[in-house]
Amino acid sequence: METNIWKLTKEQIKALPFGTRVIAGAEGEKGTFLGVRSTGVVVVAWDGYEGLKDPQIMSRIMAYALT
Repeated sequence: METNIWKLTKEQIKALPFGTRVIAGAEGEKGTFLGVRSTGVVVVAWDGYEGLKDPQIMSRIMAYALT
């Protein structure tokens, strides 16, 4: 089951564990929560993005989420 990220406050989003399955809205895109950057940007690896099959790209996205 996914967490509807649009229904969460900023504090609740920041508290989500890495790897939580999320959905954007009631019937929106699904993905994996990677974190919240120091700038407040929420980073999610959305399902269906072809780049996620490449370990180097996924590694860069995860590093981006942690900065």
